[in-house]
Order: sequence, then structure tokens, then C-alpha cells
Amino acid sequence: MLAFLDMLCAALTAHDPDQIRRILRHPLARTLPPAVRLEALAIARAGADGTIPPVRALHFYYQTLQLLAGGERPREATFDPPPAGYRTWRSMATAH
Repeated sequence: MLAFLDMLCAALTAHDPDQIRRILRHPLARTLPPAVRLEALAIARAGADGTIPPVRALHFYYQTLQLLAGGERPREATFDPPPAGYRTWRSMATAH
């Protein structure tokens, strides 16, 4: 799966519509999240001159890589207070 995602991300980054469509015909493409598949199709439609970045595909690749490596890092148990002025901004934003 990781090799498949690696090929997909490389084709998306290169904005190679023929390669993207070829990869999306692979049986593993059916396991892609809908947002990743739609992003890939949009990049393929935009063509080689397109400027759409493959953000969702790269994020999915990273998530898959993390899961295969043993899961997510443990979250910190600390809580950072909101930045100074947040409460003032928040009260103005919700005053309507």
C-alpha cells in the first residue's frame, strides 16, 4: 500500500495526468478516502500546467506511514492557555 501511495503522490506532485489516471485504475485506488480520490482527479483534470497541491494525498500518505510505523506519537498531557487577548477577541466575535 505504501508503494502505491508513494507512486500516487509522485504523480500528483509532478502533475502528470496520464500517470495519475493509470494509478487510479489500480485496484488499491478503491481503498483511497474519497477526498484523496477527488483531489487526484482534480489534479489530473487540471493537467500538467495545474497548480493544485496534493495536500490530502500527502496527508493520507503521512498518516499511513505513521500507522505502519507503530501508530501516533502520544499526545502531551499539558494544556496551554489561550494567547493573551483571546478572550477579548472571542467575546467580540460571539457578541452578535
